[in-house]
Amino acid sequence: MAVETHEETLSIHELAERSGVPPRRIRYYVAKGLLPPPLGRGPSARYGRQHLERLRAIKELRERRLGLEAIRERFAQSWPETPAGPSLWHQWELAPGVLLWVRVDLPEDERERVAALVDVGRRLLRRDDST
Repeated sequence: MAVETHEETLSIHELAERSGVPPRRIRYYVAKGLLPPPLGRGPSARYGRQHLERLRAIKELRERRLGLEAIRERFAQSWPETPAGPSLWHQWELAPGVLLWVRVDLPEDERERVAALVDVGRRLLRRDDST
């Protein structure tokens, strides 16, 4: 899926320099779902303002002693404040390995329906031994 952007993009090393987060940790955050994947792969991977803002938020939440899982859940439950960055998509993890991608520029009424869909999807996919 190609995503067009007219914004400045950064290499992982440029992102690390601006954010103060080492490249290895940036890759780890992407793997753990705390950061959206970059545009492209390998040395040509590009990051945008959304990644930089998310890294700053992670640093702030870590300073408040929140664990990575709590931070990931917090991000998954909220819409991005602005549809900025190279990615025009927002991702929710409904269950391990089950992702829902939605355009961030949806109208408000559709966002409310997607939020309800996320809630229902998580309940349906919950691994609960009592059911």
